[in-house]
Amino acid sequence: MNFLIRSLTSFLYVGLLLGSLYIDATLFTVVLFLIAIIAQWELQKITNKKIILSYLFFPLTYVAVQVNLEYHLYLVGVAVVGCLGMLGFFSNSKQLRYSKAAVYFLSLFQICIPLLLLAQLGKSNPIYVLYFFGIIWLSDTGAYVIGSLFGKRKLAPSISPNKTIEGSLSGVLVATAALLYAADIENFQYSWVLILVVTAISGALGDLVQSKIKRVCGVKDSGNILPGHGGIYDRIDSSILAAPIYILLLNLFAYVS
Repeated sequence: MNFLIRSLTSFLYVGLLLGSLYIDATLFTVVLFLIAIIAQWELQKITNKKIILSYLFFPLTYVAVQVNLEYHLYLVGVAVVGCLGMLGFFSNSKQLRYSKAAVYFLSLFQICIPLLLLAQLGKSNPIYVLYFFGIIWLSDTGAYVIGSLFGKRKLAPSISPNKTIEGSLSGVLVATAALLYAADIENFQYSWVLILVVTAISGALGDLVQSKIKRVCGVKDSGNILPGHGGIYDRIDSSILAAPIYILLLNLFAYVS
């Protein structure tokens, strides 16, 4: 029964994202904005902080990018630096429970900017957003399935005891191969292999970052809005670091500008 509920929830969540992307880029942006609002609310709930101002991060940053599109590339760099800083800053820190600054930091760099970058990419190159979701979701699913069946060595037992090295590596490789095949590998440049592999690895790192944050806060899930999965904040974990790095690589290889 739990598997059925989990599968149905995944279907609805994926359908909402891909359906809005297919219908209209503005609708996709609105959906991501709502996701950002809910994720921030869940973050504030598990950290026992109430910060109304953080809900303005997404719309204000969105307006700034529309005024000057060059800000988009700056945001990519800022997001990557911010997310990498987050990896070290919270790795062994319990100040998340006591600092509003930490929650501001996470709201901006972990939630709003990555989602905003995906919204902007959806306006200019929606197929690349589809590739992004494909590599993230396939990698996550592959890691779970293969890790459950064949995983022996723990990846980070103190942070996420169910994740295995075998599952994580296999998830990256299987997802990359599957996406390249589905998208017609003959028409792909070799640079796409690098982009997809690095994005999948970044997704796994982002997942671990959020697992660490929840462990520091003493919770397993951020909420229960998605039956079988937890909260919205739980569902965007792999996009934390992956989205900025994915878009940075697209810019470096001149697939987008």
